[in-house]
Amino acid sequence: MEGKRSLGKGAIGCFVVGIAVLVCGGGLFFSFDRLCLDYLPQRLPLYPNARITFRTHNFITEWGMGNTVFILDTDDDPDTVRAWYGVHTGTFLRSSLENPSMIIDVQRRIARADVTVQRAEDGTGSMVTLLGTCVNN
Repeated sequence: MEGKRSLGKGAIGCFVVGIAVLVCGGGLFFSFDRLCLDYLPQRLPLYPNARITFRTHNFITEWGMGNTVFILDTDDDPDTVRAWYGVHTGTFLRSSLENPSMIIDVQRRIARADVTVQRAEDGTGSMVTLLGTCVNN
């Protein structure tokens, strides 16, 4: 019976390929999630002594892949809060440009960080919205 293949060997081969795809895909997924998780909290730090009034994320981990939103309330005026974010996020960005790294370059390409500061609805203090998006449109 030359030229006849065993059905068992073909099934084992398909199984091995399937497992390899799952392991590689899972490793890639975990790596991207970790890249996001390491980067976004540095770009979007929580304002000191602010109260978290809302937080949500739409994927597995906060600050990981997907979208993460924090809304904070603070008694400080909006100009003070904007200045604090300008210093802290600017320091991180300047440091990452002065000391280039392939990892930070990838993180900068796959992640987006937005800070919005406005006067609180009651007229006192500020409301801060932090939006982190990573590996997501």
